[in-house]
Amino acid sequence: MFLDQMATMKYPKLYVVFESPRYGNYYHWALQIENGEESIVFEVEGEHPQFVRKVLEIKAEESGSFLGKEYVGVISKPDIQRVKDVASTIHVDNETVEWDCQDYVLEILDKLEEDYILDENDGDYRDARAILKDKRGSMA
Repeated sequence: MFLDQMATMKYPKLYVVFESPRYGNYYHWALQIENGEESIVFEVEGEHPQFVRKVLEIKAEESGSFLGKEYVGVISKPDIQRVKDVASTIHVDNETVEWDCQDYVLEILDKLEEDYILDENDGDYRDARAILKDKRGSMA
């Protein structure tokens, strides 16, 4: 067990970050890569029809609106660039009224799974997807 923990410490980790709603009553979601001291956050900000994609080199935990995060899994160091590429190619949908930051994060995860960066059979990833499904939607 200890060796497994040591091995995962060497690899970048992927998280879904939850923050207080910025607009309306939906929690804000973002995707975060942690790689040692480096932290990259991928998000869309705004509201329909003016969402804007952002990539920030910040620690999400230092935000005043940070509520928590869900561990998704580990990736390889070369996959950091692949995650950046995927995040930059996900369509920012300013046409669909119901589309939001939560969709953006889920679409990134879907594409990472499709590209075999994330493994749908990995227990941590499956657990994270189940938790995200339960958290999806408004604060209600």
